[in-house]
Amino acid sequence: MLNKTNPIIAVLLLVCMGSYAQEEGESEEVQEGKIHKVALVFGYTNIPSAFEEGNASASVFVPTIGIDYFVQFTDGWKIGTVLDLELANYLVNFNREALERSKALVTGVLVGYEFSNRWSLLLGPGMEFEKHKNLFILRMSVEREFELGGDWGLFPSINYDFKEEYSSWSINIGLSKRL
Repeated sequence: MLNKTNPIIAVLLLVCMGSYAQEEGESEEVQEGKIHKVALVFGYTNIPSAFEEGNASASVFVPTIGIDYFVQFTDGWKIGTVLDLELANYLVNFNREALERSKALVTGVLVGYEFSNRWSLLLGPGMEFEKHKNLFILRMSVEREFELGGDWGLFPSINYDFKEEYSSWSINIGLSKRL
């Protein structure tokens, strides 16, 4: 069974694996004026100790689709928004009661830093909107972008969302276009 520290350890290991020195100067995209990045993201969100279709589970994996928009600044900094839609219904324990979550919409404003060649760490606040109860979240994310050519990119990422009564983590793959 997963506990709450496993996703944090996984994120820290990813950070350590890619912690090389930051390259000097601006990235090619910033130099060329292509500072905007739009991405379509697909993944699975892990909800620990959830109930799905009336059955208790150690964890539930919920398919997720999302759209990201980021603006890249010099010196590796970026800021942007994320919009993720969870494509399932489940119950979680919230204040000792079952809280139904139905196709929750997760939004956030993240600030990121590219600490190594295409490795980024992002952090920021957000909201999980859902018809039964909206929740405040704090999202931490690590991603690694691979260039595909023609200003296209592919990036796997790991997100961890800290919430009031429970937290979740997700693994995603995104397809991005620089503008």
